[in-house]
Amino acid sequence: IDNDPIITVLFHEMWESAGGYTNYGDEFLRLQNPKSNAREMVYLNAKNLQSPLLKSFLAHEFMHLITFNQKNRLKDVTEEIWLNEVRAEYAPTLLGYDRSYETSMIKQRVQNFIGDQTNSLSEWLNKTADYGATNLFSQYLVDQYGVQVLVDSLKSRHVGIASLNEAFSQGKFEKNFREVFS
Repeated sequence: IDNDPIITVLFHEMWESAGGYTNYGDEFLRLQNPKSNAREMVYLNAKNLQSPLLKSFLAHEFMHLITFNQKNRLKDVTEEIWLNEVRAEYAPTLLGYDRSYETSMIKQRVQNFIGDQTNSLSEWLNKTADYGATNLFSQYLVDQYGVQVLVDSLKSRHVGIASLNEAFSQGKFEKNFREVFS
């Protein structure tokens, strides 16, 4: 938005369990959004500066910036939150930050999931269990169908389940989301 390839990272205190966030309002000019920082920006929890998960939190939030650019800016659609989170949750694994399970985001997300195994994948309530469900689904999805499914769904003009179905079709998989999820 600011014609600058640099991404701003702001560290500030947040509640304990927060890793970070992006504010899509920053992606607009101040004429469109008076509270905009008018830049690509990621906010990270200052309490995690020494955490082994810091890179994972940054990768997660950076993926949200990529999704905004690919979906909102280039295709004028807004991705469903749960699928946006599926991609963001897979980013640390893609970058190799989850190689050691004991210090990985996956370990934390498994614990989140175990805390509420009945949590819906596609109904986003912004609870820790939501992150557990999306992370574990992302791991399964890529293990079974490859990372290209996430890439193709990101490039799709569709959002949510429709974009995954398109990605399965492009990958020549004879399954749809319902079958994969089951």
